[in-house]
Amino acid sequence: MTRASVCTSLIIGCIWAQAQTPLPIPDTLTGPLIQLALQEGTQEFHPGEVVATYGYNGDLLGPTLILQQGEPITLNVTNTLPDLTTTHWHGLHVSPANDGGPHSVILPNTTWSPSFTVMDRASTFWYHPHGHGLTDYQVSLGAAGMIIVRDAQEAALDLPRTYGVDDIPLILQTKAIVSGQVALHTGLDSVVLANGVRNAWKELPAQVVRLRCLNGSSERTFLLGFSNALQFHVIGTDGGLLAAPVTLNRLQLMPGERAELLVDLGGQQGQSFQLMSYGSELPDDIIGAAQVGNGMATLDGYDLNALNGADFALVTFAVGAPTGDGTLVVPTALVPTNAFNTADVDVTRPFNIEPESMGAMQMIEGPFEINGALMDMDVINEVVQLGSTEIWEFINNTMVGHPIHIHDIQFNILDRNGLPPEPWESGWKDVVFVPAMGSARVITRFDDFADPDMPYMYHCHLLMHEDEGMMGQFLVIDPNAVGELMTDQVGLTVWPQPYADGPLRLQAEGLEGRCTVALADALGRTVLLEQTVFSDGRGSIVLPVVAPGHYVLRITARGHVPLATTLIVQP
Repeated sequence: MTRASVCTSLIIGCIWAQAQTPLPIPDTLTGPLIQLALQEGTQEFHPGEVVATYGYNGDLLGPTLILQQGEPITLNVTNTLPDLTTTHWHGLHVSPANDGGPHSVILPNTTWSPSFTVMDRASTFWYHPHGHGLTDYQVSLGAAGMIIVRDAQEAALDLPRTYGVDDIPLILQTKAIVSGQVALHTGLDSVVLANGVRNAWKELPAQVVRLRCLNGSSERTFLLGFSNALQFHVIGTDGGLLAAPVTLNRLQLMPGERAELLVDLGGQQGQSFQLMSYGSELPDDIIGAAQVGNGMATLDGYDLNALNGADFALVTFAVGAPTGDGTLVVPTALVPTNAFNTADVDVTRPFNIEPESMGAMQMIEGPFEINGALMDMDVINEVVQLGSTEIWEFINNTMVGHPIHIHDIQFNILDRNGLPPEPWESGWKDVVFVPAMGSARVITRFDDFADPDMPYMYHCHLLMHEDEGMMGQFLVIDPNAVGELMTDQVGLTVWPQPYADGPLRLQAEGLEGRCTVALADALGRTVLLEQTVFSDGRGSIVLPVVAPGHYVLRITARGHVPLATTLIVQP
């Protein structure tokens, strides 16, 4: 090497060192009682430019919650913001009352205290606000944090798990900072952040390292890979470990998705490399590609953002000395998936995604409807029976791909556009990529939690789409639970009685809007599970052909205890 080359290298190295920011490793909280305070703060994403932010227990983002499967936990979430909020435990299997969806509002200067037993497999989850119409705003300002769940099966494996040393949390985001403020609903998200900082740098030991990658962006998809062409091994997805590692050099991570990667850095001490997003390789139906929808109109400022269609660094890593007690070999086997079986399916539900109105801009920007409707807090879109195994099929009739998230459960992806999913998607997921003008099917089972009053959500995790109404609500009900009958102030009348055919008339004083109707036979088996709309306390429904006998008819409606009455069906 010539003297000029050496000098040039030293200069570049000095500039590189000055430009880097040490990767912050969030503090951890664990134990049976966790205190979180959602608060206002500030951050300098660019030197000298102070930007207003939100965070949990700090100015930006939040601590990592470390939970143990099978242990009870209470989380006290205090809202010190000037606006209402919620906190959703994204991916955790909890009751709807503990889920933190739009109905679990935390008013300013109040505390919400969900309590539950951790039921999930070892994996990486996250938490963030989920107020209807406020999610993008509050998440973009910085309100989000990671959750790590541990269990006995994961503990028995030789995996890196020294937090912040060889087990690294990576909250990957892009933000739009315009005139000193976080901007929303724009394509100008040109500030690349890892754990809340730009140009992040971290030293890793020369051994097997675990990277817990979360895409916490509002809309941008990352195509992960390493600048030195280093292969990595996917060991886990949204809801748990895979059966065996999947070796890749690229992985598409959409907003809301998580992936756990193992990287073997043995023998690479002294080397440096970057975790990249290879936007130049993204298909054009994904936000982050050079164009979306074959060049059709898209987000304001999208064509001005140099990140779109470009390759850029997310984090720089330098390889230091091994710790001496770390993982040295990538395991060949992990945890059996035991996926759901299509032979057990009780219900298949279609979900059609379409723009509210047709046009070039609307096919890209929306608003987007699911099954012909935008989100309505007073409407239950689907009713699911406790214990049922279901296929949910998403049909995307728009020019942009959507990451669809379902609360309550983890699912297995059956296919995408009729083809099997990628091998790394073979495990447990709670976000599924539905390609533009395409489809995706998932299979899941609804166990453990039923509530006739409090719904779960399903929605697009492109947060602008969610806030504009690309979201629906579903109830999980137990048709065999008699529940408490209505009081005399709200009686239930059905006619004709006995019933033979035609519409069955329903009357219940005080009921308005959408209600769920369930009909169970003498053995407790559900023979009908549908919805009807009450107006002035009246509704009707057409019953299926059923055998003569005595049945129990139940009606559930938001804000009311269930009604129940006996219905006699005659030949």
